[in-house]
Amino acid sequence: MSKHEKIICLGREFNSEEERREYFRNELRTKLPELKKIEGFPIGEDEDIINLSDPPYYTACPNPWLNDFIGEWEKEKELIPGRKKGFHVDEPYASDVSEGKNNPIYNAHTYHTKVPHPAIMRYILHYTQPGDIILDGFAGTGMTGVAAQLCGSPSSEIKYSIEKEFKSRGQICPQWGTRKAICGDLSPVASFIDYNYNTPIEIDGFQSKTEKIITAVQKECGWMYETKHTDDKIGRINYTVWSEVFVCPNCNSEIVFYDVAIDEINSSVKDEFVCNGCKSIQISSKEFVRSNLKQVNA
Repeated sequence: MSKHEKIICLGREFNSEEERREYFRNELRTKLPELKKIEGFPIGEDEDIINLSDPPYYTACPNPWLNDFIGEWEKEKELIPGRKKGFHVDEPYASDVSEGKNNPIYNAHTYHTKVPHPAIMRYILHYTQPGDIILDGFAGTGMTGVAAQLCGSPSSEIKYSIEKEFKSRGQICPQWGTRKAICGDLSPVASFIDYNYNTPIEIDGFQSKTEKIITAVQKECGWMYETKHTDDKIGRINYTVWSEVFVCPNCNSEIVFYDVAIDEINSSVKDEFVCNGCKSIQISSKEFVRSNLKQVNA
């Protein structure tokens, strides 16, 4: 969103996200005494909970605005074209789902048990219509929320892939359109990552702050990623390749496998190589690795 746009949140208009955040933080402060009666309320100082929260979208405690969002979303459903009344699903989604993890959104932040959002999109498209509300009480880092949003604006590649799969199973083309998601998790760090994945941001401000952070980090830590090339020029390290180190069976000297067995020109592994210590020709690299691993395991 542009920083010049008005902010509309739960029927109220604000001039900026800061104004919206301050208003709802004050509201949250008044609601805390009642919220504390809920079993499982997090242990912490009131002001810490307030400062960690970005209400009404994200709160570091039970969210008192959930019913307000649900009420607003239910009204919005009536304005969505193509929605079917009495929609129900007779058949379960029974296809195998295979989705790679090499996705910019997935890789933005690591977390155990994380599921790629395109995989979740298939289930959402099968079981829901645009505007439907999805509850994920074990949301982790919020990939269900990402999937629900991207059902309304999928990339051309993901859209083609999913529509092709639906067609191959004899199903009609899925109804594309944004779904609403309520995501929660007991892990505070997971919920915080979830919030950052799914909350709208002011793009210009985000880019400006990101560039400042990158510049500052490069100035302070950039030297850690510099190295000298063979021609004495300074370069920057993008990747580091680690190699297995074996022991020559003839002279017991160490052999760095990458240095002696990798043919960089032909991008291949040599069938034979020479030990730098005793100059003996070693057996094929695969057999060499296998025999050395046996020795290590023994």
